Amino acid sequence: MERISQQTIDEILNAADIVDIVGEYVQLHPAGKNFKGLCPFHNEKTPSFFVSPEKHIFNCFGCGEKGNALAFLQKYKNLSFVEALKILADKYHIPLAMDFKNDTDDKTKRLYEITEAALGYYTLSLTNLASGKPALEYLLARGLDIHTIQYFELGFAPSDFDSLYQVLKPKYQELDLLELGLIKKTTDGSYYDLFRNRIIFPIRNEFGKVVGYSGRLYEEKKDEPKYINSPFTSIFTKGDVLYNLDRAQAAIKSKKRIILYEGFMDVIASVKAGLKEAVASMGTALTSEQARLIKKYTNRVILCYDGDQAGFEAMGKAVPILEKADLEVSLLVLPEELDPDEYTKKYSFFQYAAFVEANQIDKYEFRYRYMKKHTDFTKAAEIERFKIAMFTYLLREASGTVTEIYLAHLAHDALVSLETVQADFTSFQISQSLSRQMADKRVKIANVVMLNKYYKAELILISYYLHCREYREIIHNTITPMFCEDALNSQIMICIDELVLSAADIDIVTIIPTKFSEKQDQVRLVLSYKTGEYSVQELNECIDTIKIRNIRNIIHDLKKQQTLVNQNTDMPEYLRIQNEIIAQKQKEELINGKSRNHQKTD
Repeated sequence: MERISQQTIDEILNAADIVDIVGEYVQLHPAGKNFKGLCPFHNEKTPSFFVSPEKHIFNCFGCGEKGNALAFLQKYKNLSFVEALKILADKYHIPLAMDFKNDTDDKTKRLYEITEAALGYYTLSLTNLASGKPALEYLLARGLDIHTIQYFELGFAPSDFDSLYQVLKPKYQELDLLELGLIKKTTDGSYYDLFRNRIIFPIRNEFGKVVGYSGRLYEEKKDEPKYINSPFTSIFTKGDVLYNLDRAQAAIKSKKRIILYEGFMDVIASVKAGLKEAVASMGTALTSEQARLIKKYTNRVILCYDGDQAGFEAMGKAVPILEKADLEVSLLVLPEELDPDEYTKKYSFFQYAAFVEANQIDKYEFRYRYMKKHTDFTKAAEIERFKIAMFTYLLREASGTVTEIYLAHLAHDALVSLETVQADFTSFQISQSLSRQMADKRVKIANVVMLNKYYKAELILISYYLHCREYREIIHNTITPMFCEDALNSQIMICIDELVLSAADIDIVTIIPTKFSEKQDQVRLVLSYKTGEYSVQELNECIDTIKIRNIRNIIHDLKKQQTLVNQNTDMPEYLRIQNEIIAQKQKEELINGKSRNHQKTD
């Protein structure tokens, strides 16, 4: 199989003029050595979007988007890595030289073959072997019919010590089975199955490849967890996958939405109710990677977790993650603390489908119901607690219109006048404003103990950059002056760089704050952060910290690229990105190793 060669990719990136590329979509103006303009990725009135022709990158200090010309095209035009690369290749008349497949392609294909073979054994064991009969009867008693069991490819892992291993070992190597987590090795060198005496739920990725499994107990065993899952492997990261996404895609496209559940049985109940756009985060906290995966297929999510306390809390945590991915979120709260599977059993699949369509609420209503659920409105102290919690939430999250709606709800539920609640809210606003002002006056950056380590490294490096030319050259030669991610620090460094290049005999530390009309005190605190001795060792440690952050940012961006690649049609590109992620992690480990060696010799 062919793929675009790394040499060609490097040639295209070197040829790409980022100012030229970005300038086609954003009106840019000179800003020292850089260019600036209004960010195309979020609404703003004051430019915070900078383009560096020297570093070949863009960076928005408002929303945090950044990257090279390729990343800009991917983000702006919603393109895959390969699609954006082809646009740049055409623009700069660079032919796309291809490489052929490597050993990694063969290995991944082999691992997928093994997971499919294991699934074949599990499904056979459930429906065709005597040992699977109790598990099959359990599923039938839960309301699943044979058609549903076969549709979701449910299986059974026998209780035998190594039955799966014995089936697979004639054809596949132990190393591959160990890597996939299907078997484990004992101290005496023998092998045993990870999943034993459990119902098996196969987990497929968005492209339909089996990447892992979840095994569920069907008998009560106090000393064992209800679920055990495949471990992290080269083809499976639980937080990067959504259960049933491969089968749900047609329904998602038709309904223009996803219904997001916590567990396997909830998805199965939803599909039986005719709501086939159902996926699950598989019982763990929703991740940003899963939110981005949803965004690939739709802009709308209905979030439906269990109706109990844990479900409420999980939904509250999931909403900001989904909103950060720019998704429109509705929530569904089932009555009587039921989960979807329980609801369909108590009522019917028809009633569940009708309930979903008629009872979606927004995040404000969800938050109000959640707080109200734990409040006894016959007790003044509990009303006061509820009131303060709701005021705090409305100030942080809601517009004036939404605030007015929920102040009216509060007045109704507390049996007091709306005027009284509004007066209390106004007093609370004033109190919060005064508290923030007092806190701002007390904050001194030099006294903050628990600074983010990357932000702290930025402050120290700014001081080194100001201190003398020797340190400045070290920074130039390792990470360049545009090392800051904090918006204010970045603006300060731009000012420093411009003043240093002017070669004028001026007091930079005195001049810089005057260039910031509204943040002069903050700028002075940044410039005065470091007060101790200077040393090359401390400088290098801070540089290494920034390098590690840059590497982690690259890994994050690569994972985003990887989610846009279709493994079925472009597996080489998917694997190329995976290899680059591994290479970046190795770079990080080298830097960490160097830092540990420095510490040992000190």
